[in-house]
Amino acid sequence: MNRFILIISFVFLLLVSCTIVATTNRPKIESNVVIGKVANLSDVSRIITLTQVDNMFLPGEITVFEGETIKFVIKNKGNKKHEFLIGSKADLKKSAKMRRMFPDLNQSESGLIQLEPGEQKELVWQFTNVGVVDFACPLPGHFKKMRGKIFVEKK
Repeated sequence: MNRFILIISFVFLLLVSCTIVATTNRPKIESNVVIGKVANLSDVSRIITLTQVDNMFLPGEITVFEGETIKFVIKNKGNKKHEFLIGSKADLKKSAKMRRMFPDLNQSESGLIQLEPGEQKELVWQFTNVGVVDFACPLPGHFKKMRGKIFVEKK
């Protein structure tokens, strides 16, 4: 019995110490941080082109600076309709779930761009805080692969 208690105690301490080490080595990113907002064309500091092909975005990762206003030029070079939506990972998952439940519903979320094959559109976005922002195509069957990250660094 004493040996059993000793083993359980050891396993518990091992798990606690692994959790402490794992959380102290990660950068802290607050999930409630405001990710940014749709902005004016007159405030653009840089243009970034994103290409959509069926099942991916090119590039899949982007780096911007806090306060920077970016004009995204999104080109759909795939054979299917695609969307581009910036948001937190949780918000993008909610949006993708809504698209699965109501695929024919016309969505009108802030920062949502809908593109037919061969179409090109623009979105102007200001990044207001340091952190990681996600983007995705939330359409049914697209969301698992068509995702990317925007790393917002301190100015």
